[in-house]
Amino acid sequence: MTHWRLGAAGGDMTPKALLVAFGAMALLLDPGLARAADDAADDPAGPSAPAALPVHVVTVATTPRTRDFHLTGTIAAKDSYSAGFRDGGRVISVNVDVGDVLRAGDEIAQVDPAQTDASLRAAQASLDAAAAALVQAEQARDRASGLLKRGSGTQSDLESATETYLKAKASRDQAQAQLASAKRASEDTVLRAVEDAVVTDRSAEPGQVVGAGQAIVTLANSAGREAVFLTPDLPDLNEFLSQPIRLTPLEGGDEIVVPVSEISPVVSENGTVTAKAAIEGDAARTFTIGEPVIGELTIEGDPVISVPWTALTAQDAGPAVWIVREGDLHAELRQVTIAAYSSDKVEISEGLTDGDIVVTDGAQSLFPGRSVIIKEAGQ
Repeated sequence: MTHWRLGAAGGDMTPKALLVAFGAMALLLDPGLARAADDAADDPAGPSAPAALPVHVVTVATTPRTRDFHLTGTIAAKDSYSAGFRDGGRVISVNVDVGDVLRAGDEIAQVDPAQTDASLRAAQASLDAAAAALVQAEQARDRASGLLKRGSGTQSDLESATETYLKAKASRDQAQAQLASAKRASEDTVLRAVEDAVVTDRSAEPGQVVGAGQAIVTLANSAGREAVFLTPDLPDLNEFLSQPIRLTPLEGGDEIVVPVSEISPVVSENGTVTAKAAIEGDAARTFTIGEPVIGELTIEGDPVISVPWTALTAQDAGPAVWIVREGDLHAELRQVTIAAYSSDKVEISEGLTDGDIVVTDGAQSLFPGRSVIIKEAGQ
């Protein structure tokens, strides 16, 4: 084997000289290294300057702020109320069930009429007796008046007969009032619909003893319906009021558009708010109470600039986005004010203007002033 000895006149080379010599040999043996060294010498930025970062961007523009809401609810009666007996009693029949459609005057239920029938007969007998007594008292008064005129009677007899007549008349009037009350009580043993309605609940069964005013059924006015929704407690929920909402039966059917008629001011225990949309006229008859419906609502707001979620970053002062200076393709951090969030975008109210180029992908590697390369969509 041949051994190479590097030396100089007069003795061995120093370590520094050896390093220089080995470097020269490397350049001679690898021309690529020599070219790299020449390129480094020619690059004024030096080897520490980072390469331009490829990023995806979007050019923003102000657009109308629209928010779409999809709600699921049920159809309810616009006006509902309970119906019961005025005086109560033992129920002997209930002739309706949930879902039945009633006409005004239809019989709903009945309580045992035995007691009221007895009271009615007694009141009628009292009236008959009072009416007979009144007839006799009237005849006695008329006789006393005639005798006085003929000189055969006295003023005292006439006054006494007149007083008896007035008492008999008062008794007759009282008996008439008692009979009317007994008739109402007898009629009240039968519960009837006072208007066209739908039975939404049944609370009593035959044989049950109920008190005065206790609910037997719950009725819903057949003239109106409303869609009832439970919505999250959104900040802009009050903007729903009077806005048109599209209602479609969950199982399919014709779509109608009605206004949102009510927003409850109270938040329930589970954090929801009740919203209602009134359905009037012929449209109300196409929906059944308890039927599930879908509600679709679009709210128009002030124009905003929207960017994808991926564009959003943060700095000490708050939310920010990276923008690309169009002239030199360098990154700049821009503070923004967020107006609202949607499922896939962030709505910006301040900080951006139409035409700004916002970085949407690759922002995690940016710093102020870094050069970028804009990638085409799909790259």
